[in-house]
Amino acid sequence: MKPDHPNRIKLMDMISRIVPSAFFLFVVVLKSTELYTFLKLHYAANEPASLKFLVDVMSRSSTVCFLALMTILFFVRLEPVGKARSLVSRVMAIAGTFFVALVTLFPRANLSMTQSLVASLISITGTILSIVALAHLGRSFSLMAEARRLVTTGPYRIVRHPLYLFEEVASIGVLFQFFSSYTAMIFLAHVVIQLQRMKNEEGVLEKAFPEYQAYKATTARVIPKLY
Repeated sequence: MKPDHPNRIKLMDMISRIVPSAFFLFVVVLKSTELYTFLKLHYAANEPASLKFLVDVMSRSSTVCFLALMTILFFVRLEPVGKARSLVSRVMAIAGTFFVALVTLFPRANLSMTQSLVASLISITGTILSIVALAHLGRSFSLMAEARRLVTTGPYRIVRHPLYLFEEVASIGVLFQFFSSYTAMIFLAHVVIQLQRMKNEEGVLEKAFPEYQAYKATTARVIPKLY
């Protein structure tokens, strides 16, 4: 009796769609509830809409939108035409995706109003730019190092990994809000993992798409003219 290999692959693909989608959907519901409670308490106290309040609402709303988009894209993404086989690359992909969330489990830093505004604006900017990159990536979005479709439009015309770049910008804003020596070490570890993930993904894309070499020769990895 032959092993049911194709069915196993389909099952694993479905699990890889449902599990992260369910996780991000849970976080979307959680953050939406927090936003609702935040607004409810503010209006119940009859407080004026200060600049800090408006920035805070924008920051929370953009985070919900970013997570919601990831929830949808995880589920509707295309089937891969190539993927990394090593266990290390898969572990790093999972760690890189969820590691920075550990920062938010620490107590918030005691920031001044100006510091809080700057941190929120950095987070908002990174989140909005991440949404733009995700919109161009579309169904080619992936958690693991996998090749679905070569995207070279929008921010991908300038750098090969704009989503990683923009996510790090948003993460820096989050780090400032929870800054400590421990969160700084977690963030540095996260950056190292993300850099290796880029290399893993490039290796997969080079094998899947012959035209990737030409694209790679004309673009920077994350920062034009620097890296």
